[in-house]
Amino acid sequence: MSRTVRSMICFVLTAKDLDSFVETYKIPERFSPTLPGPDDSAEFTPDQIVLYALAFSSCGVRYPLSSFKIDLLHHFKVYFSQLHPLGFMRVVHFELSCMAVSGEPSILLFCMFYKLISDGDRFTFAKRKDSVSQPCYSFMPTSTYLKEWKSRFIFVSAAMILESPLLRDAKAAIEDNVPILFADEIVQWKHMYENPMRAFTFSEWILAMGGLSPFYSVRPKAFFGKKEMTMWGLLQGHSRDVKFVVDDRVEPSLNQGVEMRVTEGSVQAGGSAIGDKDEGASSDEKKDSPGSLQVPAPRGIQLRLRTASGQKAFPTIKASSELPPIGVKGSLSKHLRSSSLVRELPCSD
Repeated sequence: MSRTVRSMICFVLTAKDLDSFVETYKIPERFSPTLPGPDDSAEFTPDQIVLYALAFSSCGVRYPLSSFKIDLLHHFKVYFSQLHPLGFMRVVHFELSCMAVSGEPSILLFCMFYKLISDGDRFTFAKRKDSVSQPCYSFMPTSTYLKEWKSRFIFVSAAMILESPLLRDAKAAIEDNVPILFADEIVQWKHMYENPMRAFTFSEWILAMGGLSPFYSVRPKAFFGKKEMTMWGLLQGHSRDVKFVVDDRVEPSLNQGVEMRVTEGSVQAGGSAIGDKDEGASSDEKKDSPGSLQVPAPRGIQLRLRTASGQKAFPTIKASSELPPIGVKGSLSKHLRSSSLVRELPCSD
């Protein structure tokens, strides 16, 4: 989007929406969260940061940013406000997927699945060719229901994200080298593309289980009846009526909660703002139980976690410009010994 077009966008949030946004997502007052003036546009400057409501309400961004998100911004040299909200959703999904397979997120592993691309004057992440890696997701939104999301933003002081790099030139060439992984990263990579998980508007409970929510000092546990659920099980959607426990308190059922999103100029309870077109919206609300945290809770997880079908097979022809993934068949350890994707570890004395 050109600067001329961007400057024509009118701000649609109100002072009440600002107060609700700041309270819901715990934006510190010391960073001076403010509404733009009638003639202000979402200009990216080193002095102020633009916070898009969609990035928080539907794409899982929380303050403070995880160390992985900070490292990723530095790796790609992208200013926080330049990254499309759906780009952040890919990052959050990747972080949760790593936890689901008992791994850790890393820049190299992320770059096996994604590459940075320019989207107008913003940036986002696109999946690799299948000749490099199958995706780590079974479904990923590519558009939003709220086409006016670009006009739903607030300003905060640049001190809120000091670690964010400066503005990236949208016209500058993007270096894109396929990484070489360590052996343990290859094992994690294999687990992730063989067990792709659906991306959706993650509930606060799931974000907290992944260590991505600042609203919990202790990570919640999820139970289906008496059975404790893993992150992998939740993201695969193998159960319903899941309850979360924090410090021995049972939190509202997944199917009875509400989510917060910005729509029609206000923060409301309801469905996702992401363009997951096969999902229905819900308007059910439930008050939090005594002592529970005042944070967004999810709507029906069964609707959100349908198992995707029709996964692509590995290509029979390898691309000459990109490295192939490890094969599904055969001994993994034997393949790792000969794989060109494996880094040699330094020998210790």
